[in-house]
Amino acid sequence: MGKYVTELIAHISPAENLSWRYFADRPDIVFHKPKGSDGEIELFEIKGYRFHTWEQVGLPWRAWRTGTQVLHCTATTLPYWQPIPTIVTLHDTLPWKRTISDPYESWYRNKLVPSAYKRCAAVITISESSRQDILSLWPWLEHKLYVIPHGVSDIYQGAKKFSLSAELKRVVGSSPYFLYIGGAIERKRFAWATEVFAQLETGSLKLVVCGFSEQEHEKAQNALKPELRSRVCFLPYVNEIDMPGLYQQAVAVLYPTLYEGFGLPALEAQAVGTPVLLSDLSSLRELKGPGAEVLPVDELDAWVQTCRRLLARRAIALDPNQAARSWAQQFSWSASANRHIEIYRDAVTPGKIPR
Repeated sequence: MGKYVTELIAHISPAENLSWRYFADRPDIVFHKPKGSDGEIELFEIKGYRFHTWEQVGLPWRAWRTGTQVLHCTATTLPYWQPIPTIVTLHDTLPWKRTISDPYESWYRNKLVPSAYKRCAAVITISESSRQDILSLWPWLEHKLYVIPHGVSDIYQGAKKFSLSAELKRVVGSSPYFLYIGGAIERKRFAWATEVFAQLETGSLKLVVCGFSEQEHEKAQNALKPELRSRVCFLPYVNEIDMPGLYQQAVAVLYPTLYEGFGLPALEAQAVGTPVLLSDLSSLRELKGPGAEVLPVDELDAWVQTCRRLLARRAIALDPNQAARSWAQQFSWSASANRHIEIYRDAVTPGKIPR
């Protein structure tokens, strides 16, 4: 979510003459404005069930009181009370795929939030796959549902080759490695990635893991088969500026997730010319560029044989896949920002977006 907001604001032209105001509910945490933005920050808490009361009462009231013209809620939920034109980015329908036992939480998710969607000026989503999932739940959103894909960050462009930072070199070492991006969430399938890796049976090869919190490292390490523990490397937090090198120096990226609203790692890997292995489902079907190895979800041998082929190719061809890099450039944060601006302007134009 942070990358989405940061890239969006960074790529809106100053000529648009927009001013920004940031609302957040945790005054105890430092709020980092997007680079280059001079917007004002409103950090406040409100009594009651902390986040829901803040979202439903405090946020719209503060936005209206400060003279904000458009309120953009960037993380799936939004207030029912909308005294000013309100836009929401609904990344995916994952919250509605989970069972909730708490009656209040169920009401909030299944009744209040969809009712707020019905009232808002526009709904933005990030892939055609997410659009279809959204319309399967709420077909009445079709007239104000817009697909705006994410883009490739500027740091992945330009240089022909990227290298590992000195800090990552110390952690990763000099052995060839496959890179897993995803973390511990079950649908990301870290266990599948480790099973594929275990079948490769190459002693010097490593699996580098990105996306686990530092609190999760020990538990995940202990859950590995004993023979894998020295060959699986859990990274600490990696700065975004170091990610192109981490991607490009990998033999390939393992991305066996079962569901994504978009799938940025699949795009970012191809943006630096590194192969990415992914499952043939959900939004990932929209990211089948020249660098994508699209595989059946549960055919272990297909994943293993593909890894072996890529490992053999890596031994003789180190250059990034330029066709994949060129293909990835069609996903532009500047184009995304321009489409957002159009929707902002339409939201404040009477009758432009049907309510």
